[in-house]
Amino acid sequence: MFTFDLIILGLSTTFWYGFFQLPQNLKIVTVIFVVLTGLISLFLKANYKIREFNNTKKNTYLLFEGVIFSQIPVFIFFLLYFKHLVVIKFLFANLITIFTGLKLYRLIFHYYLFNFKPTKNVLIIGNNSYSKLIADEIINKKALMMNIVGFVEDFSQEDIIEDKSYKIYKQPVDLSKLIKEKRIDIVVIANKQRLNDELLSALVLAIPRHVKLYRMPDMYEMITGKFFIDKQSVNKLFYDFMNKRSIVYDVCKRIFDIVSALIIISVTFPILFYVGIRVKMADGGKAIYTQNRIGKGGKVFKCYKLRTMYSNDYIPKNVQQGGYAQNQDSDDRVIPFCKFVRKARFDEIPQMINILKGEMSIVGPRTEWEDLVKLYSKEIPHYICRQWTKTAWTGWAQINQGHCINNDDVAEKLQYDLYYLKHRNVLWEIGILIKAVFLALGGRHG
Repeated sequence: MFTFDLIILGLSTTFWYGFFQLPQNLKIVTVIFVVLTGLISLFLKANYKIREFNNTKKNTYLLFEGVIFSQIPVFIFFLLYFKHLVVIKFLFANLITIFTGLKLYRLIFHYYLFNFKPTKNVLIIGNNSYSKLIADEIINKKALMMNIVGFVEDFSQEDIIEDKSYKIYKQPVDLSKLIKEKRIDIVVIANKQRLNDELLSALVLAIPRHVKLYRMPDMYEMITGKFFIDKQSVNKLFYDFMNKRSIVYDVCKRIFDIVSALIIISVTFPILFYVGIRVKMADGGKAIYTQNRIGKGGKVFKCYKLRTMYSNDYIPKNVQQGGYAQNQDSDDRVIPFCKFVRKARFDEIPQMINILKGEMSIVGPRTEWEDLVKLYSKEIPHYICRQWTKTAWTGWAQINQGHCINNDDVAEKLQYDLYYLKHRNVLWEIGILIKAVFLALGGRHG
């Protein structure tokens, strides 16, 4: 899909550039500009998440939005050289052609994916809640084109489930014969305890070279982008995290934080200045306030925020009527003109000061309010593990899940945070930041 998109972006731009007889000296630069910005925009709009690929209205909109973003830098580029109506015609024709070509290809790819692509048969070793969890995740992601053949009971006899949705093969089982008869492509080990020697030996003899073997936590990460949390996996994460610590990474990460924070502050300062004046005029209160947040190792620090609500002496209407005011955008404590400021997360830009001070990072587990951290740490197992690194302005959880406050959603958010801890690297973090900025500008950043 990536290669086809590159070809469509390049061919369409080349054709329309020549058709409208634009300056030849800018042709190569324009084509490269469109191709690069187009591929980046489509990536940031989640067009290459094949495991979640589907022909939905949302994906069509994200595709169209990505194509529009690909034309904006070229439009700005041309404005620097000359102003002419033909540029608008070129950009419009190019946009329509690229969108039509990309959408048509996706329709064909979608049809192939769900009608012609061979289905992979999956056998899961284990008959427990872990087995059912990974099976349900695979079934829910239809684009994976995987079929759950069934569960094979191990010898632990722990947490056995009786689910008629899946075939259960009880011991004794001839694994070699089963794998051959059912044409198994993937075997997933989903045990809760260590496999005994008897089962391990049977697996060595039964699984051919062409059959892929995965641990359940690894398979779970691959198809969800989340970390599978239990005592064993968290302990393993601890050793991996400690052994992969690097002074090179720390230095690069710090440079990335400082550079990113300075750029964001510089670009948004005029907006922040204007909003700050408007907030001050709304009720006479301070434009910037601080809130206790939790950082690395549970350390409390003062986090800077742009105020978007009326001062504390203001009583919301629903509280006057005996109700409860939640900290949401619909709350009437929010100053009316600040609703977009909150959606675009401009109110959190002052956190760049905390980043420059070294109290936060630009990317990582999102920094949380002190009282919420105390609550979640008591009610959500392993929640404290997200404090192994600096908390941050945005992160893997924000671009995948968004804002959440109830315990179930926060528990899922922790899976994204621990996935980040396991796989973090500066190049990936740059991608997360760019996508977060795109989401914020669209009012969809959590």
